[in-house]
Amino acid sequence: MKFTMLQSSLLDALQKVSGVVPARSTTPILENILFEIEDSRLRLTGTDLEVSITTEVNAESMETPGALALPARVITEMIRSLPDIPIHFDVDHTNRVKITTDQGLYQVSGIGKDNFPDRPTFSDERKVIVDNALLGRMFKKTLFAVSSEELRPALMGVFLQIMSNEFRMVATDGHRLSKIVDRSFKSDESSAKMIVPPKAVQIAMKNLAEEGTTELTLDETGLRFDFGRTMLYTRLVEGEYPDYERVIPRDNDKKLMVDKNLLIASVKRVSLFSSALTHQIRFSIEPGKLIINSEDMDVGGEAHEELAVDYTEEAMEIGYNAQYLTDILRHVDTDEVIFHLKSPVRAALVMPNVQEGEEDFIMLIMPIKLGS
Repeated sequence: MKFTMLQSSLLDALQKVSGVVPARSTTPILENILFEIEDSRLRLTGTDLEVSITTEVNAESMETPGALALPARVITEMIRSLPDIPIHFDVDHTNRVKITTDQGLYQVSGIGKDNFPDRPTFSDERKVIVDNALLGRMFKKTLFAVSSEELRPALMGVFLQIMSNEFRMVATDGHRLSKIVDRSFKSDESSAKMIVPPKAVQIAMKNLAEEGTTELTLDETGLRFDFGRTMLYTRLVEGEYPDYERVIPRDNDKKLMVDKNLLIASVKRVSLFSSALTHQIRFSIEPGKLIINSEDMDVGGEAHEELAVDYTEEAMEIGYNAQYLTDILRHVDTDEVIFHLKSPVRAALVMPNVQEGEEDFIMLIMPIKLGS
């Protein structure tokens, strides 16, 4: 294998692939990136067996085709440290790679392609085209609520539902939930549902172009994103996603509207004086007024702030985890946010005061039981 690449082109490709490569693995080959050169195109592949990514880039020149796995960390850091100059790769019969530039010589041992995991294949595949802006927005609005609790593996991913005239995503960790539905979406494929692991979602978001579309290819066990010259494959999270509609309240008839940025700032300040264990803050809601309180009995900390709100119902006091609440508020795009409430022990619905186009975006946060 012998070829020449520009540093900038190679580094861009390496950065796309290296994000999926584990820093440490019980299977050492996974700490490598597979280099394949053919027809003056260099293909790079990285995988952790759950998520795989492949990208192609044009070589400056190719003398001999071939394939070899090289250590991801060493190669990526070395290429990153070079200026934008031509880099020459020459592999001998022992899989030792000589990398030369006009500034120096570097050598590293590679591993034969036969030792690298095969690319995933699909059976009974289906294809769906999704607008990039829509896909990125929906991932962003749900990823934050994915659970990290291994005892509930089905919640450890973003739940996608694809229908003929609707595209929806849901994520929940049991303390908060985010659901976004786009009703402008159209598909000729039969309905499908899947749980996508967060690592794949994060990598997909980095590869989504601002404009255009992405082709999704799916079967019962896997999902592939086609970004043009880059493809991302992920295994799906196994298990049945819970019936999230059952936990979304339908009779929260008390409406509170407040300036989102003022509320975020107040919650941030007041929560500095809350318990480091529970991060609990207290909402004391009255007509036209919201008082935010916190108290840390262990260190004697205490704080409260008052905000003007649009609220005309009966007074109530509700406890919330400040970190969960702040995460939710930061995903509201409008200047004002609406809380739909029922009682201090019922989940609150949180949403923008104006929905985008044919979108339906709601979040849910569970209250914390207040002490006496």
